[in-house]
Amino acid sequence: MVLIEVIDDEPAAPAPSNGGADAAKSRSEERLRDADEIEKAAESVTRDSARLHLQQLVTKLRKEGQALKRVAASAAAAASPAPSDKGEDAPATKPAPLPPVADPPKRAPASVQPPRTAKYQSFPTYQVDMGSYNSPTISVYVPLNGIGKHDKSKITCELKSTSFDLVVADFEGRSYRLLNDNLEKDIDPSKSKYVVKPNKIIIKLGKVKGEYGYDSWTQLTAKKKKTSEEKKDPTAGIMDLMKDMYDSGDDNMKKMIGETMYKQRTGQLNKDDPMG
Repeated sequence: MVLIEVIDDEPAAPAPSNGGADAAKSRSEERLRDADEIEKAAESVTRDSARLHLQQLVTKLRKEGQALKRVAASAAAAASPAPSDKGEDAPATKPAPLPPVADPPKRAPASVQPPRTAKYQSFPTYQVDMGSYNSPTISVYVPLNGIGKHDKSKITCELKSTSFDLVVADFEGRSYRLLNDNLEKDIDPSKSKYVVKPNKIIIKLGKVKGEYGYDSWTQLTAKKKKTSEEKKDPTAGIMDLMKDMYDSGDDNMKKMIGETMYKQRTGQLNKDDPMG
């Protein structure tokens, strides 16, 4: 991850003294070395938004380093006595005081991980449309006025089979995140996407389609945290579909499904089938 502290104020130099020029020169060199180090680290960063942040920091550090170089040169010139016309040393003049140099900021070591550790806040609101019984997607609407004009490289949504992670960085001075890693069912990332509209973001979660149709969802988030075994169970979607068919079917349908579900739970399903 990349943790960056941006310096808001231009650096200034200390009042000249015997070591004033050396101090300014040392801080100038430190900023330039920091800029070189961060620039090298930025070459391995794959996310465009993260690389942009690093480039902006490198530019700022180099500007500060050049400013401190000028301060050091000015302080050194002011401390040197000017020769008189008679060849005698002229009395030292008191140079004008210069503003103090700010101490270099403390920064955590850079890494190539995406900057997901920045401070995010929740979106003001969002709505979920579960769709119809056999609809192929679930829609998540995230309203945010004016988001359509925001830099698209600062809007990302990571879609995995068990989660989605929407991030909007640096929007009107704030960064937002909507993470759900406990979905009620798995999704199909290849059938999922997100769309940025003028005043909202829409996340389309593709349902997994099984032998009898799409998985039946009742809510976006599971009531309890899924275990690793539940996530690996390939029959979970089919069993949920059979439960729904049982609840809405007639007496004959309920009898047939009830027997099938009972055999499934007791391990008797396909027991008498020579092909099972």
